[in-house]
Amino acid sequence: MFAGLKEGGAYRLVEVASIAVFVFIVAALVLANPSQGRGVVEQVGPGAEITAYAVAMPNQGWAPMTVYFSAFGSASQAGRIVRYDWDLDANDFYDTDATASGGYASYHYAKPGEYTVTLRVTDEQGNTATDSVLITVRHPASSSVDYWTVFDDSRVRRVDISLTSADWATMWTDPEAKLQVQADAVVFGERMEDVGFRMRGQFSLRESGEKKPWKIDTDAYVQGQEFHNLRQLMFLNNIGDPSMLREKLAYDAMHFAGVPASHACFVELWIDFSDDDQPPIFWGVYTMVERVDKKFLANRFGRDSKGGNLYKANHALRGPMDLIYYGPRIESYPTQNGLVAYGKATNEEEADYSDVINLIYVIDGVQYETPEDFATALEEVFNVDAFLRYMAVVNTLGNWDSYPYTGNNYYLFNNAVTNKFEWIPWDLTWGDNVQHPLFEREGPGLVARAPLYDRVFQVERYRTRYAGYLDLLARRWFTEENVGSLAARYHTMISPYVTQSGGDKMVFGDTAMFPIGAFENSQARFGDFARQRSEYILTTLAEDGWKEAP
Repeated sequence: MFAGLKEGGAYRLVEVASIAVFVFIVAALVLANPSQGRGVVEQVGPGAEITAYAVAMPNQGWAPMTVYFSAFGSASQAGRIVRYDWDLDANDFYDTDATASGGYASYHYAKPGEYTVTLRVTDEQGNTATDSVLITVRHPASSSVDYWTVFDDSRVRRVDISLTSADWATMWTDPEAKLQVQADAVVFGERMEDVGFRMRGQFSLRESGEKKPWKIDTDAYVQGQEFHNLRQLMFLNNIGDPSMLREKLAYDAMHFAGVPASHACFVELWIDFSDDDQPPIFWGVYTMVERVDKKFLANRFGRDSKGGNLYKANHALRGPMDLIYYGPRIESYPTQNGLVAYGKATNEEEADYSDVINLIYVIDGVQYETPEDFATALEEVFNVDAFLRYMAVVNTLGNWDSYPYTGNNYYLFNNAVTNKFEWIPWDLTWGDNVQHPLFEREGPGLVARAPLYDRVFQVERYRTRYAGYLDLLARRWFTEENVGSLAARYHTMISPYVTQSGGDKMVFGDTAMFPIGAFENSQARFGDFARQRSEYILTTLAEDGWKEAP
């Protein structure tokens, strides 16, 4: 049932007498069997160890896709690295010299396919090392959902809900009961009759006044009814965020990092009572976020993968999904509201939790001799790279409502094809602390321990890879220019809708969470925060302290 330890290290040291012959042989082997981004150590003489790291963001997505590369973490004990060469188009030739840029490069992939991109570094003694990373570019037509139409983020589109005043009143008698009523919906001009309409969320529902988060179930009353192959439409109310931009920008950052994350866009929501002659009421601007379900899984990991178990972390409802090991039976794990923390979002009828318990056992149930032994065991059951990318975004944004602090707001998906768990983000936000820690946790948070987070950063190559992701984010996405520009564009886009016809319920009305002034200039802080935060990240990474395990 439980994964065992593997013997042997992650790297193989090779010693040859002739450097020239060695370089030729290694280059041929790498092109035949690339390392796929593990970080390659090569020994080319007494004490002359040289290491290459190929770092890329994003590493997966839909065509066309621009990818940014770096050689962050590459180093040599024999002297400084003096040359960086990339094979960016995977044609078996190092045809991009990135020496002048310190190893940074970018490439635009117009065609779908899998590209094994290889980096070669050379030190001043002539020693070389190589490392490779796989770039997966999917064809948009391979997706069962036309994301680029449904989640068009270049405009705000209208959603109308029509229901009786009695049903509306019923939902409000006890919002936390999330009572579903029958309604008609017009979504982006397309009419659907007899859909399910209800409130959703936990904290965002309880503390939000009139501007509740909502959900449409398209097939609640009409079997098989969907909206462009989506069965549920989720409307998030951006609680606590007067700008209404944090969630959307956070998903943008996840996409840049290559994390399998939901699509998101802005909508204006109107409520119409079908039994009166009054015009519809504007309720507010919402972020429509793609639900994580079987279609989401199939479109990211392939159709054959979607049969695996999907677990959702929901601290408020079920308690923290902290990945602490309590034994081989799910009954031994803490519960909240009568529910076990590891709640299934698929295959709910099957009471088999052995796969996630096995994962937790590997993470927290074994005492390993070395951090590398832990890494070897973990890689058998878990996509570590996706977790490192996720944590790079979460810690760049300073998001406290996430796994290391609350055991909240993520999914674990057991990919039926690879038999490895994937990490999927959900319900994203930002913090305000410019000096939010990059490696260690800032206090215990709401969970006693976060063993996956703590143990991962004990592994040297994981720390280095993660640091490379932080570096790329700070240099290529989380900049004052880029984040400030995105925030300004989204703010300009939603502003006319926020202030229309009585105004958004977040900033107008008796239960408004913020005054309208809090919204009007809210976009300006994003660029300033990105500048200060990226400066802190790059300054921290320029020092040597991050190389030591917390």
